[in-house]
Amino acid sequence: MSEYDAKDENTMKKLKLLILAAEIEWHWWFIGKIRKRGNSLLSREVPLSSQKFYLLNRKLSAHSSKAVKAQSLYSKLS
Repeated sequence: MSEYDAKDENTMKKLKLLILAAEIEWHWWFIGKIRKRGNSLLSREVPLSSQKFYLLNRKLSAHSSKAVKAQSLYSKLS
């Protein structure tokens, strides 16, 4: 492996970490937004068994699992 290849590999690793960090922040932004909507529904006394809460929970679960997966991958790469 030449010195050039090692620099390329290091640059690619930094780029992957940067992209993962952006992805993690994006998912956490969505999680915060979804939690605000949930709090709003709670304050308006919408039943927990409503369709709105069901859909909100699906979105929250999807973004949460993707954020955790990205954080795990970030930890492995760094």
